[in-house]
Amino acid sequence: MKAHSDLVRAAAIAVGLVLAGGAAFATDEAVVLMYHRFGEDQHPSTSVRTEQFEAHLEYLENEGFTVVPLGDVVAAIRGETELPERAVAITVDDAYLSVYEVAYPRLKARGWPFTVFVATDPVDAGSETYMTWSQMRAMEEGGATFANHGSSHRSYVEWPGVVSEIDRLARVRADIEHAERRLAEELQPLPGIFAYPYGEYDTSVAELVTNLGYVAFGQQSGAVGETSDQRALPRFPMAEAYANIEDFAVKVATQPLPVAKVQPWDPVTASLRPGIEITLADTDADLERLACFVGGQGAVAVEWIEPGRRFAVSPKTDLQRGRNRVNCTAPTAAGGAFHWYSHPWIVRHGQQLVRHD
Repeated sequence: MKAHSDLVRAAAIAVGLVLAGGAAFATDEAVVLMYHRFGEDQHPSTSVRTEQFEAHLEYLENEGFTVVPLGDVVAAIRGETELPERAVAITVDDAYLSVYEVAYPRLKARGWPFTVFVATDPVDAGSETYMTWSQMRAMEEGGATFANHGSSHRSYVEWPGVVSEIDRLARVRADIEHAERRLAEELQPLPGIFAYPYGEYDTSVAELVTNLGYVAFGQQSGAVGETSDQRALPRFPMAEAYANIEDFAVKVATQPLPVAKVQPWDPVTASLRPGIEITLADTDADLERLACFVGGQGAVAVEWIEPGRRFAVSPKTDLQRGRNRVNCTAPTAAGGAFHWYSHPWIVRHGQQLVRHD
């Protein structure tokens, strides 16, 4: 998504000026970061280099951000508490060993909270690439928290061998409930917070997760706030190719683009050129400069159906099968930073998905 990367880099200097000038965020908004691996150079699509991670932490510290517990972010968007200005939460998916070896010592040294979403089956199987329960208990004593990421770490929108939709959802439920039991047996997990494996969900899965009492996180980009859909809250994925400090500075300065409604909301589609209509809530964003970008395609056309309120967007060429997303951004009223919204598209190929991990 080169065009959007160029835009992000171009804004970095302006963001620095805004931060230096003391710009404030609303107290119900935060940026949630998502990592997987640290210093595992053989996995560049899911790992950040150690020096990149250190640069991220130094930037947050030097620029006056406040790293807050993930539970506080969830409480704030529910209207139950307030957040400090420039609030950032740090999350890590899967529970790889490099979390314990690389990330934890650096976060502990700063006294910063963070949350690991644990896929419990690989831990129980003793996978050498994952942390042990003992290591996680030590991290818990050092300020880390843990939450549900399912037990099997498989996509919930495809499940080989299922015989019906009822069967698929029953297996998803069992996967989530088994992980919750194992977490409760070994740790003191955050209640009611879940992250979808691979960030993949459809409406049926999202409704199931909601009915089980969870607020859920995906892997699509963007900041969170009171208008964010609690069935699939956004996080900014951090991986080697997108973790340079210029991009990072722009992302942690973002505010939510307040979206009231998305049609269709379900990201799973059989179409190679799906479209969505987005209805905005009240916002002071500079909507005359609203721009949308599709991965691998750059900027795509924005069609205003109701100016300043509702617009449509779709890819300009066929999407690849598997995971895709569209990012829509608009400058803040003060300039120098962005309101950001991302919508995932998961394109089926027949009954199966093609994964591009």
